[in-house]
Amino acid sequence: MEPSSRAGRALTRGAVADERGTMKATRMKAARDWESLLLPLHAATGVEELGRAALPLLRAAFAPTVRATLFLGHFEMREARLVFTDPPMAEATEWYKERGRINPFTPYILENRRIAHYRFADVVGAAGEFRATEFYRRFAQPEGWADGMSGLFWRGDEVKAMFSVYRAPGGPDFGPADVARLRLLRPHLETAIDRVLLLHAERLHRKVLEEFNRHIPLGLLLLDWELKVVFANTEAVKECAVWCHGPRVARGLVSRERLELPAPVRAVCERIRGEILRANAKDRPEFARALERLAHPTLPDRVAAVSAVNASPGLLAKPGFLVVLEDRSLERQPLARVPVEKQRLLWALTPSEREVALLICEGCSNIEVARRLKKSLFTTKKQLTSIFAKLNVRTRARLMALMR
Repeated sequence: MEPSSRAGRALTRGAVADERGTMKATRMKAARDWESLLLPLHAATGVEELGRAALPLLRAAFAPTVRATLFLGHFEMREARLVFTDPPMAEATEWYKERGRINPFTPYILENRRIAHYRFADVVGAAGEFRATEFYRRFAQPEGWADGMSGLFWRGDEVKAMFSVYRAPGGPDFGPADVARLRLLRPHLETAIDRVLLLHAERLHRKVLEEFNRHIPLGLLLLDWELKVVFANTEAVKECAVWCHGPRVARGLVSRERLELPAPVRAVCERIRGEILRANAKDRPEFARALERLAHPTLPDRVAAVSAVNASPGLLAKPGFLVVLEDRSLERQPLARVPVEKQRLLWALTPSEREVALLICEGCSNIEVARRLKKSLFTTKKQLTSIFAKLNVRTRARLMALMR
């Protein structure tokens, strides 16, 4: 064998080895790239954050891709209510409706509930068959893709979320390596999706409760461990002003920006906080769950009740405090000429609205109501609008007729 031939083969082997080494290094780098994107995914606590974290991860994990999409907010088996896609698409609502109508993958999902993933080729056939379809001509081709793969997440028999990745015509098909990577990614994505859905549900429930508490005829305050206000409904803002400054002065100080915790209430909270600190949590002490009542030092009709919230041992979050503020003078307030059987309707109103309604029933004009209650005319009109809505009437005449 000629030396030159041996040298040539050695060079060829070296080049092949170098190429394989380069490919291996490229694959390792790609793996490091997408694995490094897992951290923002697991740090996401909001829906927008989840979308921003998931899309770069999907594009890196399944490169080369021309698009990655995350679908969230499914009601039963309907289309997703939120769609995050990279690159973004700004199309009209009718475009999305038509796309969903002829989408060939939706019937496949309906027939294969709880399927964890599928390749588009498994649904629409070979590339040539897919390119002959209306869906390809109207949607896939303009979007620049011809092949794809989707992963699905289920809640029972209903989709809770899914994602899709897409590749351009002429690009590599999604193969076994891609499917293996999808299976590796699914637990990470599902954990992040479940966390964000849970937090989103908790925020929704809190918003509903806040909206409910905002309108009940009692002052409700929720304080954190440092006795800072976490939540206060409208009546709590008013009652805090009365406790701190008296009824006459308080009318000009009812403002969330000026909300001040009454000193007697603060003192009770500080005492309860001291009791919690002195107890040894490892002994699993029991704390009183009943509301501790106290009256205003000079206004006996003003009553407050305080209790610790979440003071049980073993919980990581610091306890907070619930404060209920009542104006009991309203219980003795003459209800004008409202019959007893109609008085229950007034308890759908806040105490401030009840005052306005009673004066309206006495025949007072808005200006007279504002003057007697020391309110602005704007506030009086706003409260009257709220009264009409709560009692389902449209005019003051209807209100008066309702209370006869």
